[in-house]
This record gives sequence, C-alpha cells and structure tokens, in this order.
Amino acid sequence: MSTWKQNLTTKAIQRIELASYKGYIWYLQMESVKVIVFSVKKIFSSVIILISVSWGLQSETEDTEADTLRFELRPVTVTASRLDGADLNVPVAVSVLSRYRIQGGQQQLVLNEALAAIPGLYTMNSENFAQDLRVSIRGFGARAAFGIRGIKILVDGIPESTPDGQAQVDNIDLGFINRAEVLRGPVSALYGNASGGVISFSSSEPPISSYMDGRLSTGDFGFQQIQLKAGQQRGPISYVMNFSRNQADGFREHSAMKNSVVNGKLRWEIDPNLNFTFLTNYAESPLANDPGALTKDQVAENRSSARDRNVQYNSGESVSQFRIALVAEKKFAPHQTLQARVYFTTRDFENRLPFENGGQVQFNRLFSGSSIIYFSSGLILGIPYRLSAGMDLEDQQDDRQRFDNLEGVRGDKVLDQLEKFRSIGAFIEEELSINKVTKVTVGGRFDGIDIDAQDAYLEDGDASSGRTFTAMSPLLGVVHTLSTGINVYSNIATSFETPTLNELSNNPEGGGGFNADLRPQLATNYEIGIKGLFKKRLKYEMALFKIDLNDELVQYELNDFPGRTFYRNAGSSKRAGIEIGLTSFIGKGLTGSTVYTFSDFTYLDFKTVDAVHDGKMLPGIPKQFGYGELSYVHSSGFYFKLQARFSGELYADDANKVKEQPYSVMNIRVGYQKRFSGWLFEPFAGINNLFDKKYNSNVRLNAWGGRYFEPASGFHIYGGVRVRIGS
Repeated sequence: MSTWKQNLTTKAIQRIELASYKGYIWYLQMESVKVIVFSVKKIFSSVIILISVSWGLQSETEDTEADTLRFELRPVTVTASRLDGADLNVPVAVSVLSRYRIQGGQQQLVLNEALAAIPGLYTMNSENFAQDLRVSIRGFGARAAFGIRGIKILVDGIPESTPDGQAQVDNIDLGFINRAEVLRGPVSALYGNASGGVISFSSSEPPISSYMDGRLSTGDFGFQQIQLKAGQQRGPISYVMNFSRNQADGFREHSAMKNSVVNGKLRWEIDPNLNFTFLTNYAESPLANDPGALTKDQVAENRSSARDRNVQYNSGESVSQFRIALVAEKKFAPHQTLQARVYFTTRDFENRLPFENGGQVQFNRLFSGSSIIYFSSGLILGIPYRLSAGMDLEDQQDDRQRFDNLEGVRGDKVLDQLEKFRSIGAFIEEELSINKVTKVTVGGRFDGIDIDAQDAYLEDGDASSGRTFTAMSPLLGVVHTLSTGINVYSNIATSFETPTLNELSNNPEGGGGFNADLRPQLATNYEIGIKGLFKKRLKYEMALFKIDLNDELVQYELNDFPGRTFYRNAGSSKRAGIEIGLTSFIGKGLTGSTVYTFSDFTYLDFKTVDAVHDGKMLPGIPKQFGYGELSYVHSSGFYFKLQARFSGELYADDANKVKEQPYSVMNIRVGYQKRFSGWLFEPFAGINNLFDKKYNSNVRLNAWGGRYFEPASGFHIYGGVRVRIGS
C-alpha cells in the first residue's frame, strides 16, 4: 500500500474511533436535552403530545418510493412553473432533485450538498452559518453579502423569500425535504420581484398510516445532529411532524453554531374536491459565530484562524423565526381548480459586526402574504389549452435598530427606523398545444411596489424616505418534440430586482433613511435548449442563454465600516453561457450523473469615481464549474456514492485584480438499509474533502484590506444511524 493510502487509512480509522466516542457522549447528553423538543415553541407542545398519545403502530410507509433505493429515469412533473407539466415538456430550463439525491447518506447540514448537482447553480459560503449559504443561478444571487438574494425560494408553495428578495435557509431541514425543483433563469412573469431563478422545495407528505423515524449522526469539528419524524392518518385528517437539532464547533476558530427546527404539516381531506393543508415551521438559532475573512498571507499562515477583530467584537448572529400557513384547494369541475394561500412569518434577528460605530444590528420582522390562483384547461377555438391566473399580495415590516458594538457589548443606539415593503402582483400564464408536438406558453405579470422608512431616531434629523416601483414582466416560450427522446425549446423572459431593505438602509452617508441612488436591476433572458430521455437509460439537458442586464446591483466596502456591505448600480452587463446535465444507467445498480456550466459574465458599462470596469468579468462566479456523481445500489440494501465537485478560477473584485484559484473536491457516501419485522435500520457514513484539498469556501467580494478569503475545512468524516418503525 502506498504511503498516502496508509496515511489516509490511519487518519480515517482514528477519526471513526473519535466520532464513535463523541456519538456515545452525545447520546448521554441528549437524554437531558429531550425537553428541547417541547420548549421550542409552546404552540407545538399540544401537537407533539398528541403524537405520543394517539400513536398506533401500522406497517405502512410515509412514501414507499422515498424509502427504497430503487432509482428510475423517467419524466417527472414540475409545479414551480405554475402550470403542472412534465419536465421535458416545459419551455424553460428546469431540474428536479429526488429525496434519495437530497438525503441518501448525506450529512444533511447545508443545502449545497444537494444543489451542487444542478447545472447553472453555484454555491459558496457553506461553512459560515452567520453569513448563510450563498446561492447563484446564472449569476443572480452572486452579489449577496449574506444569505440568498435575487432567487425565489419556496417551501410547499409558500415563499421563503421576503418580498424585497432576501432569503435565509437556516429554517429548512433537509431531513424534511422530499424533492426540489429548480427553474433557471429570470421568471418575474411568474413570481415577481427578485426572481432570477426559482428553487421550490416539497416537504414530506402526511402518510397513509403511522410511522416513526429517527436519525442520529456525529462527526469531525464537533458536528452533532438528531432528527425525529412521525406521521399518522386518522380518517380525513393526516399529519407529519419533524424535529431536528444541529450543532458544530466549526473548522475555524470562532465559527460554532447551534440550530433547532420544528416542522408540521396537517391535511384535512373534506371530500375528493376540497382539502386544507396547515403548515408550521419554527427555527431557533441562538449561536452562529462569524470568523470573518482573511488575507492571502493570513490563510497561508493559519487556515483555521479567525480574523482578530471578529473575535474582539464577538461577531456573529442569533435568529428566531416562526411561520404558519394555510393552503386551500377546491375543484369546481374536472378541469377547474381554485387554490388559495395565506401565510404569516415573524423573524427576530440580532448580529454583531466587527466594528464599533453601529456594529450591532437588531430587527423584528413581520412578513405576511396571500395568493389566489385559478387553474383551467379545455379547448379554445379547437386548440387545447391550460391556464393559470392569479394575484399575490405581500407585506414586510422590519423594525430595525443599530447600536454601537463595544467589543461585543451593546452600546448607544445610533439608528431606529421602521422599514416597510409592500407589493401587489397580478399574473396570467397560458399554454397552447398547437399540435401534437408543439406547445406555446405565453404569460405576463404586473407588479406594484411601495417602500418606505419611518425614522424614529431624530437626534440627527428626520431621515424618513420612500420609494415606489412598478414593473411589467412578459414571458414567451415554445417547446417542440422532434422525435422520441428529443425535445427542443426556446424562451424569452424578463426579471426585475429592487434593492432589498437591508441594501437600501445601508446608506454610505452613514445616516438613517434609504440610499436614494439605488435603482432596480432589470434583466432580459434569451434561451434555447434541448432535453430528452432515451429508453429510460439516458436523461439529458442542454441550455444556451444570453442575458442583458441594466443597472446591475454590485457590492463594495468602505474603510470607515469594515465588514459592512454597501451597494451601487453598474451601468450594464451581459451574461452568456451553456449548461449541460446528463444522468445515465451504466449497469445493474450503477448510475452516473454529471453537470457542467460555462459562463461569460462581463460588465459592458461600469464606471465609478475611482475606476473604469468596462470589459471586466463579474466577480463571485467562476467561468466554468461542474459536478459528477457515481452511485451504486445493491439489492441487499448497500449503497455507495462517489461525488466530485469542480470550480474554476473566479475574481474577488470588480477590477479583476484578485483571483480565487480553481479546485476540485471529492466526497464519499456509504450506507446500508436493512428491513425486518416492520423496522428499517440504516447505518451510514461519509467523508468530505477526501484528498484534503486546500481551498476557500467563500470569497467576500470587493472586501476592504485584502480580506477576501474564508478557508474551507479539510478531510473530515461523519457517520450515524437511522431507525424507522413502520415498513
């Protein structure tokens, strides 16, 4: 055996032993932590008690296919397009992730574990839980200083994204997600503001009959996780509940996190034509430290270190979020359906930034909305059609305050304002089947948006201000079946993206109110593509796109406020690229998949006071990136995944003077499912960064002082076991 293999084997054995010991200690700790399930939110206590009282063991599964390792290539129905249809017959680029891809043997800690398999979608910042995962689709979202920006996130059709276009996903538990649909490219005609793409998650469905499911895992860097799920049906009412708890010390200093999430879904089938679904979600994240970014020299000296000022000022955040939602669906006739949604979300947020002046931020957010959608199908002038039309109403209120940060201690108040973002949108989309092989989709949407800030801190004057925006977003698409297994499509679509409340309130003048210089970003997408399925053995997709953008919103930092991000508009830019995805059966139980993206994103007209950036590449996105996976499933229940992710070089600044080097990372997943007497037993384990590659998990764009880089963790392992009662 070669030296590196011996070292790798020894290292793996040592870490498996350590992980096993940690798992035993954590099991003992969890005996005293069970009460957390009941203290997460009082509103859930009665429901959780109901599960314990009414539980009856029955040998039915929540979702037979979800708990089998069988994998089949076939067309799948997508719903995120707001007209249900097979993924191969919609005139947009769309990818679907199954539950096996999302959960099977995965660590289930961050979304990029699953989203890496989507062409055109790029993720960063998976290891800084204070800044949250950054997701971009065709460049939309790449400029986010934290969280997800410019991409619409939905869970069971309920917006996770706020009306102003922000989304944090710390309340999404991958153990409760059954599938994900990703629409790539601008779709404001469907979803309005900040819809450069759509990620629509579907959670676990209430079961036919009872089951219980538990998963316990542990690993390097203090990783510990517990997941509990239960479901039952009683007459017309069925439900599923889920609880998860994650904690980790992190690879770097000052990067620890703790997070607990509770989900609930209850469905009431009044009759075959009327049903109600009640959804609840609660997330509590009391600890998410921010180690900050480092210079290139600091990374070389000590990759695991935190920036000294981040430790000095105790940088990090805490979040508490609660949401309830109700979905009603009524079928009036075989081809007419009305669907209504109403939802309400609260989010309490506090953070500490690595500077004194206004370095502590606190806001209490109220986010609510409602929608009504009418679906119809039939014949018009002898042509088959399908139609969806509806209206969305959304309201967001952020009661924002800023205080001085006295090395982690709250100081004097320096800002106090109530920020409001209200929107109303009306849309219509129609699909016409011109003949047996050609479908045309047309649609449009009108949005009206009102934003205002009411200044409650008047010691420096009244800085109250407001903005109003309107937008019309059209969509035209065509899909044509050339022959069996070959579908070609094209579309023209638009999107608009207003500045978020956070971007507007980060005023470079240092006072309250909004930055009056920021304007919405506008985009037009031109796309052609081909996709298909050959003999259920090869599924493929390829898309070529060109996007013209005006007033692109870009970020920068100022010396007086290190760690705070400000925004400005670039004149115009262009984006062009190609996205390829392939999935194929290789042999019995063996499946391979690969995705590749090439992109050319360039500023056409972007001038600042200090520089001219015309012709420069957009930072934060590599010119090319890809993902590959080899998956083997044996009839005995054993499964194995080998995953590889590649990222090309990217720029960290608008001037294209700072580069992040290309890298490749490989992961392994292995597990075994054993069924007996109505039980399922599944041990699993994984290795991340198998070859201990040194790279950066995040690059902070246009950072001040050369502090661009957040190093990623090296070789590390995790493992655990899942047990399910109910076959």
